[in-house]
Amino acid sequence: MKSDPHKAGATPYRNGCTLTLPNATDSNLILAQHALKALKNIYRSGIDYKKAGVIVLGLTPTAERQITLFEQDTAKHHDLMKALDKIHLRFGPHRMKLASQDLKQTWKMRQEHLSQRYTTEIKEIIRVK
Repeated sequence: MKSDPHKAGATPYRNGCTLTLPNATDSNLILAQHALKALKNIYRSGIDYKKAGVIVLGLTPTAERQITLFEQDTAKHHDLMKALDKIHLRFGPHRMKLASQDLKQTWKMRQEHLSQRYTTEIKEIIRVK
């Protein structure tokens, strides 16, 4: 997280946090829970933030993950995550969200200078006459 260094009178602030999950998981609920815990550690009220982000490292396929002796059972989340994935595939990625997400989508990234995706979006392929 960082504040806007160019804003006059703004308090300069920059901070980050690294968390290691106790067990491998593919549950959005657990990932969101840990992300919020990290955010609470570095958030300061009264700061005009310009940028924040999350970086996820050490991803492995579910079938290849190492199970530990003391791992919490997240099998109850497995069916829920499968159902959520099916809904996202059928109706789009923003139809259902976790309660901790921006439900009203009050914030949206500015993308007025976004380059076209010629190689990944069929609607943006260059047309030659």
